[in-house]
Amino acid sequence: MQTNTLTKLIQTIIIAIATFFISPCLASDFRDAEWGMSKEQVKPLEKTLPLYTNNESITFRGKVANRPVDIIYVFKDNKLTSGIYKFTTNNVNNNVYINDYNRISESLDLKYGQPEKRNVLWINELYKEKKGYHGNAISMGHLIFESYWNEENTLILHKLSGNNSMIDHSISYFDKNFADQYIEKNERIQTDGL
Repeated sequence: MQTNTLTKLIQTIIIAIATFFISPCLASDFRDAEWGMSKEQVKPLEKTLPLYTNNESITFRGKVANRPVDIIYVFKDNKLTSGIYKFTTNNVNNNVYINDYNRISESLDLKYGQPEKRNVLWINELYKEKKGYHGNAISMGHLIFESYWNEENTLILHKLSGNNSMIDHSISYFDKNFADQYIEKNERIQTDGL
C-alpha cells in the first residue's frame, strides 16, 4: 500500500515540475514573452543584446521567416503591451515588397488561419490600373496592404505601407486587454461633451 502511495506522490511531483517548466513555453503571446511581463523579464528571453532601449521599448535584431527584422517589445508602465516585427530588407524594386508581403501573409495564414480582414486600400488611385507601379504607389502613401487576425489574447496586424519614398513592412501583435482599453479611452475622448 505504501509503495502505491509513494509512486503516486512521485508521479504528481514529476507532473507538477514538468508543468512548471513547459507551461511558460505554451503560454507565450509574442515570441517567448507573455503580455504584462516587465522589461527585466523580457530581456533574457532574446539570445542577443538589445540594439536599442528606452523607457517604452526594447529593440533587438533577428530573423523571422528567414528575413532580417527589428524585434520591438513595447511597454506601458513597464508591462509588455505589444510586439512588432519590422522587416529591414531594402529592395531596389519596390514591387518586391509586395511579393514579400504576400509570402509572409501565406505563412501567417498557415499559422493562424484566414485573417478576419484582408484589405487593399487605395488612398490615391493614380497607379491603380498600372500593376507594375503598385510598389511605387505604396512608397508614395497611395496604397496600403493590411491583414488582421483576432486570436484569444492577441490582435495581429500585418501591414505594408509607405510615405515619402519609404516603405514599411511590419507585423504587430497587440495585447487585446490593452487594445480594448485604448479603444475605449479614444471613444470616451471623442464623445466627451456631446
